[in-house]
Amino acid sequence: MDTYSAYAYSTAAWLSLQALPLFVSPKLIITLLSPDARTPTDLETYLSRTLSLTLLTLALLNILLSGALPLSSPVNEAEHSPYKGPAALISTTFHISSLVYVYVNYMATGSVCFMLAMVGSGFLGCFGVWCLLFGGEESGKSRVSGWPFRNEEERKAKREKMARKRL
Repeated sequence: MDTYSAYAYSTAAWLSLQALPLFVSPKLIITLLSPDARTPTDLETYLSRTLSLTLLTLALLNILLSGALPLSSPVNEAEHSPYKGPAALISTTFHISSLVYVYVNYMATGSVCFMLAMVGSGFLGCFGVWCLLFGGEESGKSRVSGWPFRNEEERKAKREKMARKRL
């Protein structure tokens, strides 16, 4: 399993963990969030279940677009999904924006629930950034751009090759 697949599956697990209580029992979630005990309105139930389905859809799309779950029967290891970079970028942006939102609410309320959500979103945001920077190619010399670190071994090999051409 490559890093993008691990990131896609962990993102799907985190989003599913958030979505299942919203879908199964929106009454419990709304009762926990409201200051007074009351029954939820039809609109609150609808929005809760729609958010749950949206999170599950985002999780499934992330898995499919990253290539973690192959869509064709004959699996060719040489073929990589061209959408795994953009899928990781979009889900990383989601995790980082969610982290900022949860951090602001945690600082305002000091709730332990916000702290746990901050840890989960923060971990996945960092993992996504790591995948985008370093999780690409398996071999180090295949496509190295030199950013954010220089590849001194490749530079040395190019200098030696140019020196041999000159002679």
